[in-house]
Amino acid sequence: MNPLSLLTSPDAVKAAMAECDQLGREAFLDKYGYKYSRLYPLHYNGKTYDSKAIVGVAYGKQHGTALKARDFSGGLATVVPALSRFGFDVKEASHPVVSLVKGTTYFRKDLLEQYGGQLQKGIWTPREFPVVLMFTGDSGKTYGYSDGWTDGIYQYTGEGQSGDMTFTPGNKAIRDHRENGKDLLLFEDLGKGKGVRYTGLFECASWDEISGTDKAKQPRKIIVFNLIPVETSATNTDIPIEISQPIKDQSLKELRQAAYAASGMDKAISKASDAKRSWYVRSAKVRDYVLARSEGICEACDEPAPFLKKDGSPYLEPHHTTRLADEGPDHPACVGAICPTCHRRIHSGEDGALWNKELQKRLKAKEAH
Repeated sequence: MNPLSLLTSPDAVKAAMAECDQLGREAFLDKYGYKYSRLYPLHYNGKTYDSKAIVGVAYGKQHGTALKARDFSGGLATVVPALSRFGFDVKEASHPVVSLVKGTTYFRKDLLEQYGGQLQKGIWTPREFPVVLMFTGDSGKTYGYSDGWTDGIYQYTGEGQSGDMTFTPGNKAIRDHRENGKDLLLFEDLGKGKGVRYTGLFECASWDEISGTDKAKQPRKIIVFNLIPVETSATNTDIPIEISQPIKDQSLKELRQAAYAASGMDKAISKASDAKRSWYVRSAKVRDYVLARSEGICEACDEPAPFLKKDGSPYLEPHHTTRLADEGPDHPACVGAICPTCHRRIHSGEDGALWNKELQKRLKAKEAH
């Protein structure tokens, strides 16, 4: 039996929130043994609360003993309906790419509170959101490296201060972000007490191992990621990202083979310009195949493309179903050729998440053969 079905008093919920106000968020969570509920926050009277903790404590306000965190699961299937039936406002938090504004300065403590992460690290891997947060600044020079732009590529040095850099959890998260469905968000550290500036959404095109020194001035190998800035239909309303016209003398089978070969990641490319060129070439091969596969029909709603481009080819847009970036090479089973309406519906519609899941099923079935 779901214990939350016995929570029938909205006054108990209000009492739990009042205690949280009195103790403070951290003390309240520590007292009852709960963690942050960042993905499904409870909003009430202009304040934000941790939905699972509030429900568990509210149960105690009504029945005498608060529920422990292990007594029930949180989220959409349990806590959200328990609070919604009383009229409380609980909505899934926006993806960080949608919430954050490029060029805006934030403070790490606020980012940590909103999204989670590892405060003292240069690479954060939040538990509740499909993102990797990367921080760059002049402090890296102390440890023998510096980040920066080269030929349209942002070269970002991995984590690790002593000895050879390896694929620690943070470095591995960047390298494998596409496979894991994570978006890469880059922040520039402005100096002590000045916050961090959000630079934008990126894709890891490749990575290199170069020679350098550690903080003790000892020689070592350094991992440098080649990051490409990308756009998403979720935040960019000005520039449509269309799928290119496929090469007409190639069969669907040949296009498919090229797309699968292109969907992986390059390990090491000596020049940033070469990494960028390779990324775009591989991306185009995936797009070419996806468009040919669609045969001019939206793969989400089964309607014909809304219009033809000047070259006579159907206009559809690429959508990456496992992350927000709408650009870059990816496994063909994760990229759909869809009409602009479906694209906006997925990114901005009330049923966008469900529409996206249905598209994922369709694409998986198409690529099962």
